[in-house]
Amino acid sequence: MKTRPHSRRGGRAFTLVELLLATVLLSMLLLVMVGTVDTVRRSTTTARGKTQQYREARLAFDLITSSLSRATLNTYWDYYYTDTASNAAPTSSVKPPSAYVRQSELQFQSGKATTLIGKNATPATNPGHALFFQAPLGLTQDQRTQGSLLNSRGFAIQYGDDAANRPPFLADYSIPRRSRYRLIEYRPPAEKTTDSLGNPIYTHPADWFRQDLDKSARVVAENIILLVLSPQVSADSARAAGKPAHWIAPGYTYNSLDLNNATPDVENVTVSKSGEVVQGTQHLLPPVVVVTMIALDEVSATRWAASSGDKPVDFLNQAGASFTDAASFSTDLDAVEAWLRAQKLNFETFTATVILRNARWDSRTF
Repeated sequence: MKTRPHSRRGGRAFTLVELLLATVLLSMLLLVMVGTVDTVRRSTTTARGKTQQYREARLAFDLITSSLSRATLNTYWDYYYTDTASNAAPTSSVKPPSAYVRQSELQFQSGKATTLIGKNATPATNPGHALFFQAPLGLTQDQRTQGSLLNSRGFAIQYGDDAANRPPFLADYSIPRRSRYRLIEYRPPAEKTTDSLGNPIYTHPADWFRQDLDKSARVVAENIILLVLSPQVSADSARAAGKPAHWIAPGYTYNSLDLNNATPDVENVTVSKSGEVVQGTQHLLPPVVVVTMIALDEVSATRWAASSGDKPVDFLNQAGASFTDAASFSTDLDAVEAWLRAQKLNFETFTATVILRNARWDSRTF
């Protein structure tokens, strides 16, 4: 019996045209993938470079916000005598106290840097605002941390060269000094005194932070060109009062010694004929402080220093920004940023709303 052989079909091979077309498509796909990877790589490198570029500024900003959040006044209640305008009883006569009021030896002050720093401060060398307060930061003379030991703190922008911050071994070398805007931190240790009488917060209550500002200040970060501080109430409190959040410091100035920071320099407690006490914001911390800081990158700072001849520039005036009216904050900030862009300067703006955890705010006192 004969069997019929099975027929076998041959497999169809790729033609040369098909191979060429597949090669072209694969090459195009690889090119797209390489381009995408290169774009991602460059973006990552740029982002990493920018992060490193502003790393010092970011750390400085974190230092401001973390220290500020711990500010305290350690307020207590005591008698108030109209004759002495204090809790000290008059010696000339025997009179009962006029009222029972908030008291505190500690202080919180923020406002224009030129006003607070005073001597030798100008809008060009000390742009923006400054801040001084006390907080339980625990810094001692030997830089050890001692729990909740009370310290004074302060922050401001200052223009100058780096001569004072150079290590001793560079003093004999003819390396050019580098002038920059810098964020300085006022940080005297807890046991620091300016004279035999004791801590300057008690011996010089009007300007305690000026007594040793030069000796007790350190540079935190370079190329920080602006610091703006806006004491405010919470959004809920503002809505309840029917006022803007910055109503407690419409001109940015806040001094815990003043009765009313809307019209500063009013320090004495007011007692009505009925015995009602009016203290306003006196011996109260602002519930919230909006902190804004602008930093340049090193390349831009170098170019700016060269173009200005290593001299400070009153750039706020040139930008048409004053930061004296809290209601115009956005307008002033936009003006500064527009001016920096016009100068071809790269910058980063940092903003945070800092809640002061030790604020004991009571709107019924107003």
